[in-house]
Amino acid sequence: MKKPFFSLSQLTTEIENNSGDARLYYKRGIARIELQDYHGSISDLTKAIEIDPTNKWSYLYKGIAKMGIVDYHGAIADMNQAIALNPIFTAAYYSRGLLKMELGQIDSGLMDLNKASELGNSDIYEGINISCN
Repeated sequence: MKKPFFSLSQLTTEIENNSGDARLYYKRGIARIELQDYHGSISDLTKAIEIDPTNKWSYLYKGIAKMGIVDYHGAIADMNQAIALNPIFTAAYYSRGLLKMELGQIDSGLMDLNKASELGNSDIYEGINISCN
């Protein structure tokens, strides 16, 4: 099993000391995805969203975690919410497009992938910046 980008134990300690910091739950949620602890990830990302309901990245990664437990409709709902928060969120269109293709929704999936392509990749750099702070 690969080592997660963020230290799970360090983040847990930080959360114990500052349980109101949405970024900590977000980072631990990502670490748990990397460890394939999808239920734990969903729990952390749900908490991050409760604290900061405007973070499109929390919704996106929650959707990705739901894909890990084969809750595809829940994943699409979270990706829809990410797009509702930011209609030019390329990463969400891209992820949702791939998921729709997997579900056999070819036309709709292609529309999302085309939209992601039209919008470019600026979201990827924002996601890296959030993860590193």
